[in-house]
Amino acid sequence: MPQHDIIDNRNEKLVEHINRVLASSASARFAVGYFFLSGFTSIAERLQNLKELRLLIGNTTNRETLEQLVEGHNRLESARDALEAETFRTRSEVKQIADDAATRLRTSMESMDQTEENAALVHTLARMIAEQRLKVRIYTKGRLHAKAYVFDYGEVFDSAGKSMDRHERGLAIVGSSNLSLAGVSHNTELNVIVQGNANHAELACWFDALWEESQDFDEALMHEMRQSWAMAEVRPYDIYMKTLYTLVRDRLEGEAARVLWNDDIMQQLADFQKVAVQQAIAMIRQYRGAFVADVVGLGKSYIGAAIVKHFERTEHARPLIICPAPLVEMWEGYNETYHLNARVLSMGYLHANEEGGFHALLEDRKYRERDFVLIDESHNFRHSDTQRYKVLQTFLQEGKRCCLLTATPRNKSAWDVYNQIKLFHQEDRTELPIDPPDLREYFKRIEAGERKLPDLLYHLQIRRLRKHVLRWYGFAADTRRPLREMSAEAVQPYLAESQSAYVMVAGKPQFFPRRELETVEYSIEQTYRGLYQQLRGYLGKSREAQSTRRPANELCYARYGLWHYVVPAKRRQEPYASLQRAGVNLCGLMRILLFKRFESSVYAFRETIRRLLHVHELFLAALQRGTVATGEAAQSALYKAGEIWSDDLFVELQETSQEYSASD
Repeated sequence: MPQHDIIDNRNEKLVEHINRVLASSASARFAVGYFFLSGFTSIAERLQNLKELRLLIGNTTNRETLEQLVEGHNRLESARDALEAETFRTRSEVKQIADDAATRLRTSMESMDQTEENAALVHTLARMIAEQRLKVRIYTKGRLHAKAYVFDYGEVFDSAGKSMDRHERGLAIVGSSNLSLAGVSHNTELNVIVQGNANHAELACWFDALWEESQDFDEALMHEMRQSWAMAEVRPYDIYMKTLYTLVRDRLEGEAARVLWNDDIMQQLADFQKVAVQQAIAMIRQYRGAFVADVVGLGKSYIGAAIVKHFERTEHARPLIICPAPLVEMWEGYNETYHLNARVLSMGYLHANEEGGFHALLEDRKYRERDFVLIDESHNFRHSDTQRYKVLQTFLQEGKRCCLLTATPRNKSAWDVYNQIKLFHQEDRTELPIDPPDLREYFKRIEAGERKLPDLLYHLQIRRLRKHVLRWYGFAADTRRPLREMSAEAVQPYLAESQSAYVMVAGKPQFFPRRELETVEYSIEQTYRGLYQQLRGYLGKSREAQSTRRPANELCYARYGLWHYVVPAKRRQEPYASLQRAGVNLCGLMRILLFKRFESSVYAFRETIRRLLHVHELFLAALQRGTVATGEAAQSALYKAGEIWSDDLFVELQETSQEYSASD
């Protein structure tokens, strides 16, 4: 025990002295400027045995102060100028003070942290008020600057259980500390223990005089506590809403401005793009990767560039951008314009060859030390058995973070998505909130129809349609009214594009292109004057109706009838034997397709022929290099290829076309 009566919260903590005195007290009177729940928490256990606690709280017109009455975790940031004391108040003014306090209590109770500790506090307060052991009043005649803790000792008994007289009636602590966690234990405060019966009696009289001049508040406090989350009966709906909020709070849009730098690129983005940047950042930080999968035309590349810039600036990331060869120039431009500090690499380098493409990514320091990877057109990595996939997965196995840009993460199978996720989430065991918590098992259940892919992608993907963007970020061109403020019925003309709507991009209105289709009617016979019959001859007849000899001017559909070009010795061996029936079916389907395109319009027919001619030329070029470009992945690569043959295309065809040998 110290040899002095000074409490400074450095060597001597006020909370320890209060708890020590409460242990031997029957009742207490506290006069404080502000009451904080944090301060009540530190002494709540010792209050259980008190017969009575009278709490006198100072009044202030400051909103934050009254919220502190119950919240207990917000303290005044700085001292306010002392309010001029008002000795007299009208009855209506006094009532208004109490009403305002109750209203603010309600608001502050709603904003309290919903913890078990705070709930227990509220229940303790309510029980003490109900038992009339806690009485609360507000001093309404100005601010209560003084802080005093007056304790009345309880009875003591001898060994026979007989009451004994005590020399001291109690003691008091007077000083600067409010009843708050900081006030009783942390702040640099100065308080003094006041001993002696005369001092105790004088302080008790001082307190009682102020108490009589104060306004009752315990009933109002009790009412608000009964209505609060801590005491009100919880409905299933409340649990549902709390769960829903907990699940989606990281994706709420209101905080975007707080976490994003106002860089040049951010100034170029629309609000819906900024939201995507914020959400993707949160996903990448939590799961090390995310898909930005907005439909075509919503600016995925700008969103991706902003994400790269954010990590480069805030976390000093060293970005690497991997993209198809035709997009390298675009990304080099973004890198230069927005100072992304990134390396840009064509997908064509992600393969093992004699030139060392494999080592260029894995061993060259300018790539090897890159720790944030953006993959544009990431659907090119939906097949895990290709060389480029294996090289990239090896490069990413050290836990590098990824942002994947693609409008079509899923092509034919959910496993397309699985393979892309496995680039940045290479272990099947996962912390994603899915059941079972194993990626491979979960995708097996998706394939079996027992699970849904969107339930998983919700945590890893941002995907919006154009209608969604207009609905929630668009403005009516005629009234400039936000579409999100309109009813579902009123907004339909804008979503259907019968009325114009725009989004704000870089502070300027931008309109999505509007499709305006016109029907043109014509007669095939009058238009083509016999050309139709001539083209029918070129396209040929169905296989069943054909003679053994094909007319010289009829298409043979060679690329779809590969069985006829297999060396005779292997035609009856697999995988070539099945080509005979498949070839018949494919030739028939292509013939029907060409007829439909011709009947649609001359332009459609011409474009189809032009595209097929280009694909056939690419097919022959690959064949001359020893690759038979067949299979779903190879066909997709052929149709997506540019007008010029590229090494990237050949590598992709080589990786995806290994079923048939050109020598056969």
